[in-house]
Amino acid sequence: MSQKAEAEQQETPTEAVVETIQEVRPLVPMQPVVAASPLDLPAEIFRAGLDRRKTNREALMEWIRAALVEGVDYGRIHSVGKNKCQYAAQGKAEECPNPKHWSKPSLFKPGAEKICGMLGVTVHFPTLSDYEQAAISGAGIKQVILRCELKNTSGLVMADGVGARNASKDGDDLNKTLKMAEKSAMIDAVLRMAGLSEVFTQDLEDGTHGGTVGDSHKNSEKNRSQDQGLQSEKEKKKAQRQRITPAQHRRLEARITELGLERDRVKAWLKRASKGRIEHFADMTQDIYNIIDDKLNEWAEQMAKEEASAEREAIQMESTTA
Repeated sequence: MSQKAEAEQQETPTEAVVETIQEVRPLVPMQPVVAASPLDLPAEIFRAGLDRRKTNREALMEWIRAALVEGVDYGRIHSVGKNKCQYAAQGKAEECPNPKHWSKPSLFKPGAEKICGMLGVTVHFPTLSDYEQAAISGAGIKQVILRCELKNTSGLVMADGVGARNASKDGDDLNKTLKMAEKSAMIDAVLRMAGLSEVFTQDLEDGTHGGTVGDSHKNSEKNRSQDQGLQSEKEKKKAQRQRITPAQHRRLEARITELGLERDRVKAWLKRASKGRIEHFADMTQDIYNIIDDKLNEWAEQMAKEEASAEREAIQMESTTA
C-alpha cells in the first residue's frame, strides 16, 4: 500500500470522531443564566420568577390564615391603659370595640414554630455557646444578645434574626433572660424569612398588661369624660362577682402557654387564691381573674428561678461525682 493511501486511512477515524462530536454537541444542556443583579436577568426569566414567588406567597398566607390560631399562635394586645379606656377600667379590655386600642397582631413562639415546621427549616443559635461558656466561668452577664439562624435541610441559612434582653428585667435570672432572648431572635428570623413583618409584629410579651398608645388630645378628653360616668361602688362589686367571659378565658389560656407555665400549677394557684372555692378557669369571677392575670408574670419568673436552681444543683452534682 502506498504512503498516501495509508495517510488517508489513518485520517478517517479522526474525521468520524469529529463528526460524532458535532452531532452530540447540540444535546448538551445550556448553562443557567447568571446575573450580578436580578434586574439584569432576561425579562422572561425575571417575570417568571416574580410570578412564582407571588403564587407561593399567596399559598403561604392562605396556610397561615387556616393553620394559626388567634390567642395561641398570635394575638392582638389591648394597649391602652385604664385611664384612657372605660373597658380596661372595668376589667373588660377584651370587649373593647375601638380598633385603635389594639396592637398590630403579634406573632407568638408557637406560631413561629409552626411556620418553621411547615417551611422545613430548623432553628439554631450560633452565639448561645458563648454565653454558656461565660456562665460556666462565672462571668456576670447583664445583657444577652443572641442571633438565630434558620437553616434548610441542606444546612444553608435561609434567614437570621437578633434578640436582646436585659438580665435586670428578669431579676438577674439568666435562665429566663436567655429563653426570652431566644424567643425574640427566633420570631425576628421567621418574620424576615417569610416576609411577614407587614402582617405580624414581634411578640409583645412585656406589653400584655397594657401600655399606652399615643392618642390625640381630643380622644383622651373623650375617654376621661367617659371614665367619670363609671358604675357605682355597688355595681362594681356585683360585676366583680360575675364569671369571666369566653374571651377572657381564651386570653388567660394563651398567656399561660406563652409564658411557659404549667396549666395544673396555675389551677392550683387559682384554688389557693379563691380559698378553695374555684377549681376551673371558666368558673373564675372577675376579681379573681384580675388577681391571677396580674400574678402570671410573677409566677413565670418564680418557675424560671426554680428551674435554674435545679439546673445549677444538677451541674454541681455532676462536677462532684466527676
